[in-house]
Amino acid sequence: MNKRPAVYMQTDKRWKSLPYRVKGESATIGGSGCGPTAAAMAIETLTGRTFTPVDACKWSVDHGYKALNQGTYYSYFVPQFRAFGIECRQMLGSSLHNKPDHSIHDRVKEYIRDGCWAVALMGPGTWTSGGHYVLVWDWNAKIRINDPASTKDKRLNGDPDTFRREVKQYWLIDARDYNKEEDMTQEKFNAMFAAAMGEYRQELRDNDCGAWSEAARRFVVEQGLFAGGSAGPDGQPNYMWEDLLTREQAAQLLYAFARRYGLA
Repeated sequence: MNKRPAVYMQTDKRWKSLPYRVKGESATIGGSGCGPTAAAMAIETLTGRTFTPVDACKWSVDHGYKALNQGTYYSYFVPQFRAFGIECRQMLGSSLHNKPDHSIHDRVKEYIRDGCWAVALMGPGTWTSGGHYVLVWDWNAKIRINDPASTKDKRLNGDPDTFRREVKQYWLIDARDYNKEEDMTQEKFNAMFAAAMGEYRQELRDNDCGAWSEAARRFVVEQGLFAGGSAGPDGQPNYMWEDLLTREQAAQLLYAFARRYGLA
């Protein structure tokens, strides 16, 4: 499975009302900036450099790719990605809308499964009532999408048959180096597992507990069988009730109990 790119929304309050326009219109990033926003997500992820929808929309306007009273010209994507040294190409000149059996869909799917991403222009239907650019980052049982204008599940995890009917154009982005799986060695796995277990156990080391154990907890504390750690935020000793119990700790607990009651 490919890695998900950074997520940007054209409707983010930080810039949704900012202009994305040419002379003769009053368009905003929130209303018309889906194309540059889709590009920004991929560019920032692949380069590691901050590149927001504001940056992408400015580049589009400065280079003549904003269409009057519309969105972004198809010709925007290839030069925008080229400016960052990223390979991008449009997959087909004619519209694919309502052509779910066209062979290009399977070709794009294979490229994505090989580690590429794709900007897709969606036609009327699930994703838009007119035209809307989205970023496709994986294609398996669902079409995994970063949608610049929505967080609805059906638009982020699209039905493949519906998507194939409604998509109009594809621009392929070479993200294979980014999505390439690192070789997993036993040493790397062990280090990752140890770190994960450490974080997990740290989450357990507080005084969270169930009411059902109240009598038992009070007994082991009063009898000196359990000693709490340093005080928590509430000033009470931290008994780490939910943490794991080792065999060594179990032996010490039984031994302390036996000594307390003259059994050892």
